[in-house]
Formats: sequence, C-alpha cells, structure tokens
Amino acid sequence: MHCVTFYLTLLLFAGLQQSCGAFPPWADSPQVPFNDYGEPASENTREALKKADVIPDVLDDFEPSVSITLSYPAKHKSVGLGNKLKPKAVQSQPVFNIHASGNAPTRTIKSGSTYVLVLTDPDATSRAQPVKAQMCHWIATNITADHVDVEMSGVPTSLSPFDMRMESGGSGIQELVPYFPPTPPPKTGYHRYVFVLLAPKANDEPQGHLKKPKDRPHWGYGKVGAGVREWAEENHLVAIGANFFYAQNKKQ
Repeated sequence: MHCVTFYLTLLLFAGLQQSCGAFPPWADSPQVPFNDYGEPASENTREALKKADVIPDVLDDFEPSVSITLSYPAKHKSVGLGNKLKPKAVQSQPVFNIHASGNAPTRTIKSGSTYVLVLTDPDATSRAQPVKAQMCHWIATNITADHVDVEMSGVPTSLSPFDMRMESGGSGIQELVPYFPPTPPPKTGYHRYVFVLLAPKANDEPQGHLKKPKDRPHWGYGKVGAGVREWAEENHLVAIGANFFYAQNKKQ
C-alpha cells in the first residue's frame, strides 16, 4: 500500500512539473524556469512571448535557441518571462547569463560569436496609446562566448551556461545605447519591457559596425511601433532569445 501511494505521489508530482514547470515564472530567484536541453525552454519562452503579444508586437515569430536569465542584484529581483517588477528595482543595469539550448544552431554557441542584448518598451507612452513605441532603453554589444565548447560536427559537447555580467572595466561588453531605466509615466498601466538577444544571421557573417539608432522613441525610425525588428534587419541580426517583465508607475 505504501509503495502504491508513493508511486501515485511521484506521478502527481511529475504531472504538476509538466503542466506548471519546475518553478513558477514569478519566482523571486536569479534562475527562471529554463533548462539546457532544447524544446521545453524554447517552447516555454515562445509561448510566453506570444501570450503577452511580444510576438508579434516586437518580434516576428521565431524559435528561441538560447535562454536569457537576468537579475537586478541591488534589489534582488529577477526577470521571469512576464513577472511584475517595480520601477525602483530596475534602475541599474541588470546582470545576465545565457544558456544554449540543446537544439541551438551552431552559430548561437560558436566560439568567438558576438551577441547584442537590447531592451525595448513597446508600450510607450501606454499600451492603449503607444505613440512613442517602441522606446529604446538599452543596446549592449560585443557580448562573446569564447569558452563555449563545440565539436567539429557542430553538436555542442557542453551545454553549461556561459555567464555575462555587465560590469565596469574588463568585461569587454560595450553600450551602443546607454541603459535608460524603465520609467513608465503615471496612469499608463503596465508596460512590457522586453530583452532580446540578437546574433548575426549567418554562421560566417561578422557583426561589423552596428548603426546606432538616431533616437530612443521609435528607435529613430519615426514610425509608431518601429523598433527591434527594423533595427535588427538593418544590422543583419536575428533574434535567438528573449525575456521580459511588466512594470507600472505607482500612480494609477
């Protein structure tokens, strides 16, 4: 009888994990519910992006091949695929790490590859009236993953995450556009703040010189809704991962 009960308990626990994930996306932890083995992480990210209309408001539909975990150490807060954060918790640059999925194309984990991490607000000044959307909040460049191990066949021999931290001095990461803290105006409801990781479109295509947006509103394109999609296309980049959170002004 005890064996049967234990077995049923295991089945129930496994079912809960499959339907809800090992950890809830709003869990206050530096790690969000990703794994390094392909479809679950990819599907969870894509599903969350579509549910929040990040796809298609910010990005065309795509299959994420890496996952991004971000945290704001000063306030011990993390970004968790649509969790809610207070503006005061996100005033400084986040630290982040990148996990290559098991189904990642070789170019996303290739030694020497460079990445770009951007932050955008598709709800400026509000989701109901996004007249300044998208708002460019950050473009961090020269992110590399030199120590990710890849076999000659293109199959990764190690799927351990490579960690990138935005620190002063020595990191090599550069800011094409300085970090502008999310500051949603009063009485505009929740804004989506979306991080997107970009990589060169082709395996052998160098990143080259990135064009700085002419302005933060509309990413300088002068058209409501313009932003990451247009800038990535202009610079021959493609989205390979994303994460996001919600924030609103306390005055509503």
